Amino acid sequence: MTVGAAGTADAAPARQPALQDAAVTTRLHATSSHAFVDPAGTPHQLIGPNIQPLWDAYDTDTWDQATYDSIKAKGFTSVRMVLFWDMFQPTEGEWNETAFSTLATAVTRAKSAGLYVILDCIHMSGSPDGQEHVPQWARVTPTDDGSVEGLDAVVQNGLGFLQTIANRYRDEPAVAAYDPVNEPFRSSTKSARLLSDYTRIVNAIRAKDGATNIMLEPSYGDAKVPASSFSSFTPTDRGNLIWSVHDYYNGDPKGGYTNGYDDDTGLGLVPNPSDGSTGYDPANKTALATHLQVQLDMAQAEGLPIWIGEFGIGNGLTGHDQYIKDKVALYKSKGLGYAWWEYYSEGGNGPFSMVDANDGWRSWVTLLF
Repeated sequence: MTVGAAGTADAAPARQPALQDAAVTTRLHATSSHAFVDPAGTPHQLIGPNIQPLWDAYDTDTWDQATYDSIKAKGFTSVRMVLFWDMFQPTEGEWNETAFSTLATAVTRAKSAGLYVILDCIHMSGSPDGQEHVPQWARVTPTDDGSVEGLDAVVQNGLGFLQTIANRYRDEPAVAAYDPVNEPFRSSTKSARLLSDYTRIVNAIRAKDGATNIMLEPSYGDAKVPASSFSSFTPTDRGNLIWSVHDYYNGDPKGGYTNGYDDDTGLGLVPNPSDGSTGYDPANKTALATHLQVQLDMAQAEGLPIWIGEFGIGNGLTGHDQYIKDKVALYKSKGLGYAWWEYYSEGGNGPFSMVDANDGWRSWVTLLF
């Protein structure tokens, strides 16, 4: 471990050097209409799975080169790497170099396969209030009145970790974007505060990396954000920013933004496919587009492109294949890239797993194209 000042970027380890003689060498940037564009102005529709490259904080075992080669050969162009903050900084002021080394191996292998990488830096999920993978030392205690929520742990204690990631990967063209906080646990009624938080997050990253794309997420994946809330978003640099939505909506008329939407949590009041057990009625297809258009209109008004960071439906559920067909057709019609949740889970038996226990692709994966 390298010891540094608590809550600040590390100074001792050198930043991750640019990798040589690998397939991905072109840096991508964002425009107001496209999330990923090369220097010649050609848009790249990044499509891939969410993948977890770190399995144990102190074990370097990770997916081998053949796995990334297989993902590329299947036709994918990117991977969204889900990271857990507590693996990298289990103790305040100390960095776990084993975790950083394992991540470097994963990025190298993805790059060698010809895949771009989106780093999901602080993956908030679970209890308490999204802090399952927040280090114990960095956690906050949520209050009943909502004045303290899970995202406060990141804003108060996590900016140094985000700066460390940026410091190490700022020269790496294979890293197409930082997604600093997954599904930030901030009530959807506090979207102005969420965007104020993102001001601090973006400024912290830009202090170490002035070029790599940065993703912003609404609360809980797809909460509606009023245009007025963006008056709280005042970063020093608004370049290369991407709005990233997690789109699990299945068109259920009891959910969505207009019927029964829960403004306190940002989640629909009825189950949706993110739970791994809710299916899809193809009769609701039109509602999928209506729901997504809310995010598209908001992003366009703010000059932000959109990338779908997560979507999925449980394996074998009613309407499974048609859900994928309808979502992918919608994304393609809007020129959006997207990432499936997830490549592998629970021994290949998880509801969203794209491969089985023997790493064989499930037949429906071809529908993702």
